[in-house]
Amino acid sequence: MYLTWLFVFTVTLAAQVESAKILGIFWTFARSHHHTGSALLQALATKGHEVHLLSTFNDDVKIPNFKQELLEGIIAPDNPTIKAPFLKKMAKFIPILNKNVEKFWENEAVQKLIQTKPKYDVVIVQSFYNDFVLALPHYLEAPTIIYSTMTSSAMNNKYVANPNLPYGKNLATDAPLNTLFGRLGIVCRNMVVSIVEKYFLAPTQDKYNQIALPGVPSVQQLIRNVSLVLVNSHYAIEPARPYVPNMVQIGGFHVQNMKKLPENLQNYLDSAKDGAVLFSMGSVVKIAENFPKKHLDIIMRGLGKIAPIKVLFKSEVDISTAPKNVLVSSWLPQNDILAHPNIKLFISHGGIGGTTEAVFHGVPVLGIPFFADQKANVASLIKSGFAAMLEPNKITQESFDSTIGELLTNTKYVVNAKKRSSLLKKQPVKPLENAIWWIEHIIQHKGGEHLRNVGMDLEWYQLYMVDITLFFLVIISSILVISFLVTRWMLKKLIALFSGKQQKVKNS
Repeated sequence: MYLTWLFVFTVTLAAQVESAKILGIFWTFARSHHHTGSALLQALATKGHEVHLLSTFNDDVKIPNFKQELLEGIIAPDNPTIKAPFLKKMAKFIPILNKNVEKFWENEAVQKLIQTKPKYDVVIVQSFYNDFVLALPHYLEAPTIIYSTMTSSAMNNKYVANPNLPYGKNLATDAPLNTLFGRLGIVCRNMVVSIVEKYFLAPTQDKYNQIALPGVPSVQQLIRNVSLVLVNSHYAIEPARPYVPNMVQIGGFHVQNMKKLPENLQNYLDSAKDGAVLFSMGSVVKIAENFPKKHLDIIMRGLGKIAPIKVLFKSEVDISTAPKNVLVSSWLPQNDILAHPNIKLFISHGGIGGTTEAVFHGVPVLGIPFFADQKANVASLIKSGFAAMLEPNKITQESFDSTIGELLTNTKYVVNAKKRSSLLKKQPVKPLENAIWWIEHIIQHKGGEHLRNVGMDLEWYQLYMVDITLFFLVIISSILVISFLVTRWMLKKLIALFSGKQQKVKNS
């Protein structure tokens, strides 16, 4: 009898998970960020879940239970690739972020959710300076999962109290970690990010949250209620580091399933008997805006010199100076191209999406990083032995020709790339299956309280034992001071005693 009820309960619970209602909120400027997150939600829909996605981009897909609504009015920052000091960039970035909070709540799709308050089993939020969005799953009374397009960093460790230590790859810097000032630089940058979020973003976010949802907890409180964080990373992509139970690596999930190439690209690559190179700067870096004519000419001359090796070159503008062995296109299916066996090199800006795809397919990389985490991503690949880097504003004909020649002719880069590829491909569970399992785990248990790190209940100085360190410093300092005073007192007494005896001897 008990076994029968247990079987019925298990089947019922499984059925609930299989037909869960999932809301995705992707507040992002970059199509590449949307692309990976949307791939995850599409996979959930394909498995049978009812998925509703609010995003600044829509995909041309036809999945019956995958509903998309466009978030309008979200403003992208002015060219983020422009070289400027970190603090100056943040000063320009903050007003845009704050303006977008108001725009988000004004969206018709968001207002409809507030008015109708539909039931969702889980809400998946894409994280990028948008903690105010956490108010919506709280209002809808649904567990929250954070999807981060980047590796673990100060920006996403905060949700689960994952160790935020100055080692391994860190967001937006490749500072030398074996030096005091290298680690100090990372700590200072993390502190600036935390200060900006707490004192320059959170007040505005709380203000608009209260207008949209009166009585909702503050952003600082909402951060503490996240059930799970999924990070688009893996130790094949970044240096190994500790992870708490509710921060899960799913790097490589979006590259597992390749699509068939368009016929023209398939024929082009099949005919590249001497190999082919893919040049793509992603969706944010623009050829016209970010590559001055002199640098673009250097690149085109350099690519022409490697003929008969063929080149696929992604550019939003036509390039009349392109050599005969270079095919320029405004759109290229990057992941599917990298999967082709004739691809010998990937020239990239170093975004985490392209980095992951290069690692998965075992393709050496020439990184030309511009901003954010790109330089740090490329630095990780260099450390793994299958990449090189050129500063975008320091490209010369000699440096470009020699670097691309080294990457194409030295077999060590291919060997190391294949080693990393093996680490990412050969996992106990495929990344996409792992991501879906954890999402369904949170749905099944109606949250992730059982995974919650107790560090979330501690202040930062408690989490990193700063108070304990200060306590011991005070104790040690007190002992040293007392020891010094006692020693000085004893020396004075001994000197006085010795001086007195000397005086008595003289008097006698």
